Amino acid sequence: MVVTAKGVTQAFTGHALSLAFDDIPTEVVERTKLLFLDYLGVAFGGAQVAESSGPIIDGVRELAAGAPGDASVLGGCAPLPAHYAALINATLAHSMDFDDTHREGILHIGTPLLSTLLALAEGSGASGRELLTAAVAGYDVIGKLARAHGGAVHARGFHPTATTGIFGATAAGARLLGYTPEQTANALGLNVSQSAGSLQFLANGSWNKRFHTGLTAHNAIVSLVMARHGYVGATEPIEGEAGYLALYAGGEADLAVALDGLGSSFEVMKTAVKPYPCCRYSHATIDALVEMARADGITSGDVDTIRIGMGTTAFGLVADPPDRKRTPSNVVEGQFSVYFAAAAALAGTYNWRSYDRLDDAAVRGVMARTEVTLVPQMGAEIGSTVTLTTTDGRVLSQDVPFPKGEPENPMSWDEMHAKFLEWSVGSVGEANAHALADMVGRLELVGSVRELSPHLVSIKER
Repeated sequence: MVVTAKGVTQAFTGHALSLAFDDIPTEVVERTKLLFLDYLGVAFGGAQVAESSGPIIDGVRELAAGAPGDASVLGGCAPLPAHYAALINATLAHSMDFDDTHREGILHIGTPLLSTLLALAEGSGASGRELLTAAVAGYDVIGKLARAHGGAVHARGFHPTATTGIFGATAAGARLLGYTPEQTANALGLNVSQSAGSLQFLANGSWNKRFHTGLTAHNAIVSLVMARHGYVGATEPIEGEAGYLALYAGGEADLAVALDGLGSSFEVMKTAVKPYPCCRYSHATIDALVEMARADGITSGDVDTIRIGMGTTAFGLVADPPDRKRTPSNVVEGQFSVYFAAAAALAGTYNWRSYDRLDDAAVRGVMARTEVTLVPQMGAEIGSTVTLTTTDGRVLSQDVPFPKGEPENPMSWDEMHAKFLEWSVGSVGEANAHALADMVGRLELVGSVRELSPHLVSIKER
């Protein structure tokens, strides 16, 4: 049950507004820069390849109706008002399901948070140091609140990237804009009436999940603007009797966890990055089978059976119900099918082009010969166990507790730089991509985030 901890919202507000850049350890700053680089790259990628990107951009352009703005659309059109740019950018950055993840909170932090901060920083002329400080605070608020509720929000059918994420995006935005505690409290108080995101997208592979993150960033900015004009929000929006945790976690949260290490244990250090564009809970399986394909020369034709063991959260998201998960018919369904992930990984890699093989006969055949077992004692663990039996009787097994990209098994700056370049060059051009990577690498020295803006525009829009 919820630990009654009055003042949790106030504690988050105090942390966000008081955190000083000089109090942030160097490794935390470096990690935050890496996550920001990753965010930009996956947003550029989403703009290029996601089938939902054209409709979101066209729809927001219609809503904006030519309104002038100073916030960039990543890899896209002319600047827009901050809330509209954030809506597009956060949708783009989540469209490949390639953005950062937080294991204990079971959500994506960077996309809604950084979309909010980038749009606000361009408008306000905030420095790179100010953006980084606000980002660290936002990761803390979202990550610690998410750790407090764990899988309870998912269990009730909500998508915590959106429903939890809005509180941290708003608190960080307030920090960036220099809000008072009262203004920040009002903005967070409005968030409890904006928090939304349903897992019903899994029923047909819809684009709702991508839209959730866009609306989160958009609504965070709306609440901040309203609070600046004195609009009064609810008190105790997180811990109250009808607050976020009571409604969205069903009382299954521990607020002591939310406050544990606030200001000293930084959530960016517990945030993972993705080498594969799909649900994080399939990554351990992909790691295992990519390694088997490369080291042992296994191909689809060599597979008799594949047996995968995974925990409750993973099983519910990527393995159940098996009949439907074995027959994905679109990209989103493929992203949330560990059966498809396993079969596609036998090509020796897993990337966006893997989704071209959704109807491939060899892939379909392997999916049909793959079984996934629920291992309740694994709970919300991110890892999986994989056993592959070949047609000639060999048995290959791997236990992957921490897939590539987790803090325990990190991707290097060089690997992240390569991922960024893969998706940014086609969007903004090689010169701008390298300039952006250089500027992000020294972001704490950048006098104004607006210095990044000329490098964020699509080469097709110049």
